[in-house]
Amino acid sequence: MFFGLSAVSKIAFVVAGAVVGGAAASSAAALTTHHPAPVVHQRPAIRIEPAPDQYNPVPARTLGSPPVTLEIPSLGVRAAVEQLGVTEDYSVEAPNGVSNVGWYRLGAAPGSPGDAILTGHRGYPGGVPAVFNNLGRLHPGDEVDVRSADGVLARFTVNLVFMTPFRNVPDGFFAIDGPPRLTLVTCTGDFDPNNLTYSERLVVQAIPTA
Repeated sequence: MFFGLSAVSKIAFVVAGAVVGGAAASSAAALTTHHPAPVVHQRPAIRIEPAPDQYNPVPARTLGSPPVTLEIPSLGVRAAVEQLGVTEDYSVEAPNGVSNVGWYRLGAAPGSPGDAILTGHRGYPGGVPAVFNNLGRLHPGDEVDVRSADGVLARFTVNLVFMTPFRNVPDGFFAIDGPPRLTLVTCTGDFDPNNLTYSERLVVQAIPTA
């Protein structure tokens, strides 16, 4: 990863919140909406601080084919996957809509060594369906499938579901080496009007199916 493994402990992973007409609503990423979805003003979902000695970081190329489709059979989810980079202020770019999932393309690819991270929206305002609305219903043993651009289907089995404060960075997040792992992230908890975000993240981790 472009900021180096030494910077993992410095990553600030912030779950985005939305404010619509004075009412709070949640999302795992800032987004561009299309009619008839409401206009949403959000903070970036993920902020990354480079290592102190990396003032001119160069994004590393990810090994493996990029993902194009995410399927979660038990939830009836089949979503297109967008590739997300990083903005000049070290915020991860966001998917373009509530139905798509975003893959952090500067990290690991699904099925490759390291932690492949996919983010999606949940609890979108105005009752608009969002891709990860039911992510909290997943349990260890559930299946998650990712199809890559080369046509290969990588099948994963959920092994861990947990919530964590939005300022915390769970161990292994953004790793680009070690055993392959798939991490799905969305927001949950109570809305914090001071930070314009929700208090926690819902994290689902899965490992390759034997």
